[in-house]
Amino acid sequence: MTSTEHPSSLLRLLPRRGLWLGLLCAGLALPPLATSQPLGARGEDFLYQIEAGDTLEQLAHRYTLQPSNWTVLQRLNQVDDTHALRIGSVLRIPFALIPERPADTSIIHVKGTVTLDDRPLRPGEALADGQILRSGGSGTATIQLEDRSLLTLAPGTELRIGHLRAFQGAGLTDTILEIRQGSIETIVAPGNTGVGRFEVRTPATVTGVRGTRLRVHADTDGSRHEILHGRAAVSSDAGQAEQRIDANQGMVYDTSGTFRGIRPLLSAPQLPAAQDVGTDGTLDFPALPGAVAYRVRVSQDAEGALLAHSQRFAAPPVRLPALGGLYHVFVRGIDDLGIEGRDATVALRLQGGLTSADGLPVLTTDGTPVTLQSF
Repeated sequence: MTSTEHPSSLLRLLPRRGLWLGLLCAGLALPPLATSQPLGARGEDFLYQIEAGDTLEQLAHRYTLQPSNWTVLQRLNQVDDTHALRIGSVLRIPFALIPERPADTSIIHVKGTVTLDDRPLRPGEALADGQILRSGGSGTATIQLEDRSLLTLAPGTELRIGHLRAFQGAGLTDTILEIRQGSIETIVAPGNTGVGRFEVRTPATVTGVRGTRLRVHADTDGSRHEILHGRAAVSSDAGQAEQRIDANQGMVYDTSGTFRGIRPLLSAPQLPAAQDVGTDGTLDFPALPGAVAYRVRVSQDAEGALLAHSQRFAAPPVRLPALGGLYHVFVRGIDDLGIEGRDATVALRLQGGLTSADGLPVLTTDGTPVTLQSF
């Protein structure tokens, strides 16, 4: 069967330069919510949305472990009546007041060549500040954070761990990651618990999110950001007007952090049903209007987090890797700005084939993968 949405099966198992991107932060109108809402960060402040019954003393105790810090919060937020906080308003709490501890993280998936500080990365390893992950041309890895957020490295990515912490008293994480090149895809706070801080930095941008699916790409042309769920506001050090981005939109910035455009994500391609896919290792589908290329990702899970293969194609049909076994195949269009669109997905049983030491398929002279049957 085919679909454009992914079930949460895996989840059940498991200012610097440039720009700041904050999901549903203080720059946007926020409706009252029934439960307390950690909203991520802006600069060096944690953001919290007030709910009914909140008091400054209670919030100071919950997040700073010191009830007496209510006076600091009152001054910072210019609160007149500490016992009549406006429901839905956003409270700033400096990170300097929030006690933190090292966060629990784990590598839950490794495929192909991936290194941690220039040594082979192993599943189950924890991560620490300052470490550098590098995925080879066919390598990929998935990190699970303490709040069950998932971060997947695409092939050809270099990622530095800037900061991995957790709030001592509130069960929230404080994460800063730096992409030097390549791409990552994130599922942030899937349990809807909110985020203390989750930032992904590129050489020209800073992306801050709350409970969303986000992609970030960095290369010599600049950076691209794609929001699959949620809303965001973007401000620039270049003095440009604030940019707002909704779900199903992508944005582009050049290497200086200058905003270059925002547009809707391309719709998902129309893939054939599993029973209609041929056995020759190719997947054919109609060309997608507006697409200049396509990204094909093959994953062990329906969320696309346990990535096994990623490749860019100019046009359909596309050749699938000879991995052997049941996999979830994701296909998305890429527009002329390099923004990658919505995924279509189909579960397929792929033929097994020979692979090289770096995980790439062994091909015949005409480019056909050598399958186990032909071998």
